[in-house]
Amino acid sequence: MKINKDLVDAVMMVSFISLVLIGTTDFNSAKTKTITMVVVAAIVISMVILRILRGKLMAKKS
Repeated sequence: MKINKDLVDAVMMVSFISLVLIGTTDFNSAKTKTITMVVVAAIVISMVILRILRGKLMAKKS
């Protein structure tokens, strides 16, 4: 499986920036804000995991 490092980095950065912006924005509903933050945080965590997996795959090839 080939994992594109640039794509993973870009999605991770955009997700992290979105997480910060959502956290600092006032929402009408706390429930909506929490759900949105959980979804974006899951994306950030999955991108970090993909980046770690890519590093391990590249280490095995070398």
